[in-house]
Amino acid sequence: MSINWDLVLAFYPDYTAQGLVSVVVYPDKTALEEVAVSTLVRQACRHFTLDPKALRNAAQFVSGKRNLVPLPLFLGCTFAPLKVHASLVKGDAAYGYFRIQTIHKLEAKAKGSAVVLANGTTIALSLTQTAALAHTARALLFERAFWSRRVGENYTYGGRNLGM
Repeated sequence: MSINWDLVLAFYPDYTAQGLVSVVVYPDKTALEEVAVSTLVRQACRHFTLDPKALRNAAQFVSGKRNLVPLPLFLGCTFAPLKVHASLVKGDAAYGYFRIQTIHKLEAKAKGSAVVLANGTTIALSLTQTAALAHTARALLFERAFWSRRVGENYTYGGRNLGM
């Protein structure tokens, strides 16, 4: 399993005949990985030398929440956690991670919502549109605080202020 984190648009859990797998969305394809989303998060943190515990502490400082921590892998690449389905068994992953810079829009649906990525892929969410927007906004806030501390006092991505 070799994941090119520079190109990943999203990764989320899904149930198949083989059990729970992770779906990894790239700009031109979708791949199935037979590992849990938590394993992919650990691998991404290890690849970019990020400490998951330090990320949780930083997220708590920024937003007051210690769980559902966004993943700021590198400048311009932050993943927001969004709920894609209800767990069938206790302990199964229900949240996937979506690169906020590639989210084209969040649509309201009759049951939940859907995220539309820059490549046109639409993924159903178990969250309402309001809750999905809140998770995404929290990820933007965390990204700004995380990178401002590392690259400069007032980090803005792409020359625009991220709603701050």
